[in-house]
Amino acid sequence: MKKICLGSIALVSSLFGLEFGGMGNISAGMGGAGVALKNSQWAIYYNPALLAVNKKSGFAYSFGVGYKETNLSAIAGIDFNNLEQMPNKINGLFNGTTTRSVGTTRVRRSTGAKATPLVGGAMGDVLANLVGKTNGSATDDDLKTYIDTVAKNNGITVDTSKGVDQIVQDIQKNPQGNAAFDEIKQGLQASIDKTKAQNPNDESLGLLGTIVDNLTPENVGGLLEIAGKGNTNMNLGTILSKMGGITLSTSSDPSLNQFLKDVGIINDVLHRNDFSIATQNGLVINIGSKNTKRGTISVAIMPSAFVSATARIDNTHNRIIIDAGSSNYAEVSVGSGSVTITNSDKATFDSSSLLSDQANHALNVSSVTIAEVPVGYGHLFETKIGNFAVGGAVKYIFGLGYAMNAQGGFNNLTSNINVNAKDIQQTRTFGIDLGFLYQPRFTKNFSIGLVAKNLNAPKIKTNMQRVTLNPQVRAGLSYTFLSDKIVLALDADLLPNDTLSIARPKSQVVGGGLLFDFKWVDLRLGSMYDFRNNSNEGMILTASINILGFLDVAVQSNLHMASFEGISLPSYFNVKLGGSFSW
Repeated sequence: MKKICLGSIALVSSLFGLEFGGMGNISAGMGGAGVALKNSQWAIYYNPALLAVNKKSGFAYSFGVGYKETNLSAIAGIDFNNLEQMPNKINGLFNGTTTRSVGTTRVRRSTGAKATPLVGGAMGDVLANLVGKTNGSATDDDLKTYIDTVAKNNGITVDTSKGVDQIVQDIQKNPQGNAAFDEIKQGLQASIDKTKAQNPNDESLGLLGTIVDNLTPENVGGLLEIAGKGNTNMNLGTILSKMGGITLSTSSDPSLNQFLKDVGIINDVLHRNDFSIATQNGLVINIGSKNTKRGTISVAIMPSAFVSATARIDNTHNRIIIDAGSSNYAEVSVGSGSVTITNSDKATFDSSSLLSDQANHALNVSSVTIAEVPVGYGHLFETKIGNFAVGGAVKYIFGLGYAMNAQGGFNNLTSNINVNAKDIQQTRTFGIDLGFLYQPRFTKNFSIGLVAKNLNAPKIKTNMQRVTLNPQVRAGLSYTFLSDKIVLALDADLLPNDTLSIARPKSQVVGGGLLFDFKWVDLRLGSMYDFRNNSNEGMILTASINILGFLDVAVQSNLHMASFEGISLPSYFNVKLGGSFSW
């Protein structure tokens, strides 16, 4: 079986735009709300119109990094060797010399008996207990006698002079056949329990137990046919073909449970996966005008970097078909809480398996680094119906873009990855942001804001295509209590924003929170939700704290945990460190 290098192929992205993002620590702790938040020094980012109502001078700094992932971190915990060995373990249940304790004696197959000894392995021990053989090897005659007894219990007459396979076929044709097979299944389950008690350290009995537990009447008939074939070496293809496939569910066998878990992970990764990293950093200086009608002038430098990664599997080669060796192929299908293994062949493996060398999986990677230098200003207009503020920012944008593409099967996909620094493209352009804010005359505590960013849709070049920073429109509300000591704020994207991710091509966030502005300490709490996200990201909780101005920590995390090397981590996490001073 080829190694499933899913971790290394999780690097595909498309280049359509960027999310609204977040700058500074105040809004980060309040569910991303900032469009109508007067208390923030990051007005130039969230809404330049706020520069007209917050006329304090000051500066702020923030450095942050975060990630999002869907189904990829769990890949690190996959036991690929166990995946490879599971078909052989199933095969071994029906092959090999029996050495377990059965009844009161140790049993080894007798090859000189006139009757045909039954299959070997763990199944041979269970059959010995099933037919009541406590001295010597169980044979096909013993099995036929047992089947005859069960058949009579269900009103069926069988000819024991026939072979086991013929007797099974006769029972299948009888209307009471299913009832007889159900009784045999119950007998097998009881025999497995008895064999486990005799051999408590034999983990393979757990694997056999889950196979029997999931048998259908047709499967029982196939199992009996296999048993009657004798102790000749039985290959996996014959086992799966006779039984029409086998279904596995959790059991006392740790290797089986790991196999089920790993197959489920692979199945999830094939259907949806994503990994994105973003770092947004900034330094802003605000030049206020407390005693004049002039609004605040703001200048900032805001370097950011975005990378998104997604594995894309060839749609014609997306089935989990394993090359088990010795010309045996097995297909693994994931059901609800179980896995079904059926027989396959080389032709199907070549044409449909995700492990086939004929597959054409995609392996791309793209990244965008942007340094924005905006200059902004806001002006206030006082009217009889309230205060209107208008603000704008013009920003110089320096961008670096890089994209990489590789295609092929797993064997050659990763070898086709080449990173060439000469392909990194530089872009110098500009962007325009406009903002609006309204405060009703009857209550200056309430503010409603609207911002439109990147109105001119600037473009960043990569070596393969261009990234368009599409216009973004966001609205916000805020209400202050106790002379602005407590603030409630809410923001919402009015339009969906493009992202760098194929798995999550759109983002549209709503979020809000509370700010508590004490003398020496500020506290913020909030939450946000991306209702365009099609993964299991869920609600994101946010919090931040500022101590004495210079130390500010913000954390954002969802509650959906992902496992990485046995450690549970949130699938979304962002942390920011910063500080601010104003006067």
